[in-house]
Amino acid sequence: MIDIPFEVEGIVLNAPHPKMTILVHDDPDETGGYFIFQWWEGSDGPNEHHAFDDWVESFEALQQYFAETGWKVLWGKPKTS
Repeated sequence: MIDIPFEVEGIVLNAPHPKMTILVHDDPDETGGYFIFQWWEGSDGPNEHHAFDDWVESFEALQQYFAETGWKVLWGKPKTS
């Protein structure tokens, strides 16, 4: 099992984009799934930090998503509101 913290920014060490950062949001009340926000230097996505997002419907799908990306992530501190 891959350790994936929620609401913690992580730097993707083997990213395809410069300074790529991710954050995983557990969304039980709205969608029942998980958002994976991704942004990097120069990204222009529609979310906070100009992030793009992916969504998966279950914890098992989240594990599979991370396994498929092969990301090596240096997790930081929990995000504060």
